[in-house]
Amino acid sequence: MLKAEKNDDFYTLLDKSIEKLYQNPEECIVFTQGIILNQQSIERRNLLQNVISQAYAMKGEYIQSIRVSLDVETLDSYNTPSDFAKFYSDYVLAEQYQNLQLYNQSQKLIDQLLKEERPSLKDNANYLITFAKLYQLQALNYLVLKDYTKALEFFNKSDESLKISSKENKILLIENSIFRASVFRQIGHLDESKAQLLNILKDLESNPDYNFLFALASHRLAYVYFLENNYQLAIDVNEKALNRIDNYEYLGMKNVIYSSLAKNYLAINNKEKYKENNTLFSESKVELESNQKEGIRYLLKLTEAHESNSFSYLADSEKSKSFYIGIASCILVVGLLFYLISENKRSIEAKKQFVFFEKQNKKLDQAINSYQQDKLEEIVDEIQIKETKRNLIIGKETEDEILEKLKDFEKSNRFLSKEMSLAVLAGQFETNTKYLSEVINKYKGKNFNSYINELRVNYIAYLMKENPEFLNYKVSYLAEVSGFSSHSSFTTVFKSITGMSPNVYIQQLNQMRNEEV
Repeated sequence: MLKAEKNDDFYTLLDKSIEKLYQNPEECIVFTQGIILNQQSIERRNLLQNVISQAYAMKGEYIQSIRVSLDVETLDSYNTPSDFAKFYSDYVLAEQYQNLQLYNQSQKLIDQLLKEERPSLKDNANYLITFAKLYQLQALNYLVLKDYTKALEFFNKSDESLKISSKENKILLIENSIFRASVFRQIGHLDESKAQLLNILKDLESNPDYNFLFALASHRLAYVYFLENNYQLAIDVNEKALNRIDNYEYLGMKNVIYSSLAKNYLAINNKEKYKENNTLFSESKVELESNQKEGIRYLLKLTEAHESNSFSYLADSEKSKSFYIGIASCILVVGLLFYLISENKRSIEAKKQFVFFEKQNKKLDQAINSYQQDKLEEIVDEIQIKETKRNLIIGKETEDEILEKLKDFEKSNRFLSKEMSLAVLAGQFETNTKYLSEVINKYKGKNFNSYINELRVNYIAYLMKENPEFLNYKVSYLAEVSGFSSHSSFTTVFKSITGMSPNVYIQQLNQMRNEEV
């Protein structure tokens, strides 16, 4: 199966390149670029390009990652790409989808790849290990999409496919163990998750070759400690992880560690450390989000041939839609101004409070769908819908599909992600931002930001109502949990939706509980 080629110097260098990926991404890029220069085989160049691509992704440089891994000009320079090269280009596309949080696209593409039979590649060692990596990617997709049974199934398949002895396979097995521990945590088996992560960290403790894996496992373990309310231990583990990668450009990994540290310091009321880590988190988040959005735009253009129907734009219809949406927006603004003038602030807030408490008596997803609009807002919405319907170019089937995906999205809690944006959600829905924005405006009666903010406020308000322990948390922590970037923005949005500040809402709930007792 190894075909003797596995014994040549190239695979020794490839293993070293992959090892450097988990030591220092910048050093990995320089080292691997040096190897590529001497390679004529498209198959070997693809393998090396993917290592460099992963290094850029770990640095948070998504466009550069895509450029390297989906290097169309390089592929076109060869007369006839091999069967493996064609297969591998689809694999790296699925990997890039996942890097950019486009999990549905990644899952569908992998499903297709797993169904296709390739007799010519059955003895190709590179194909076999790529298949193991494909299983791992699919397991991660299912983990994010909360299908934990499928996730475990594919992690096991990945393990079973890693039968060749190499450093790359060893790393993949360690990764699978770390991710498998995350599945156990998600299904509530905290002790099992913790035991597995502690064993992994024991092996990685003194091995400088696996800095990234040590940080990854440590962060996952810290999350278990956080769920157990062992905040100081979670901090210690995260700090140790950060120390291992502090001198290297693992921006995405550092970002999640900063976020975890901020939450834990907030929980023990260490405001200085909370502020310090939250600032680092916010700064790295801004950079990552910007890079991610640009990466999605670049990838969508690059893969237009793959998904031309999903990401097509019509210039003339854009102008038409913008014109009528502008008219509807003007009507909406005028109507709201008239309403605000004719109604005094006190009555508005009282009405909001009444509606909001009514909503909290139902399940969260039902509450969101059953939210009652003020009479004037209903009239304005009706005008807006009529204007939009008359000129909307979205097909009914596409519209219904987006609405169904929005329904699933509202139940998934993915709206709590601080990385959530219109571009990211459109990518996950396999549509474009214009279509998604119009459907939200038409059927939800608000723009994307207002829609996300209302989902977040309803989520945290429901938690506070159903779980009394949340009433004891600081408002800054509630803001963090519900996906807001700051205490002030959370308070402002919460009051605009409910008619009361978070503190007043907590007082109201406490009062109701006392009356029940």
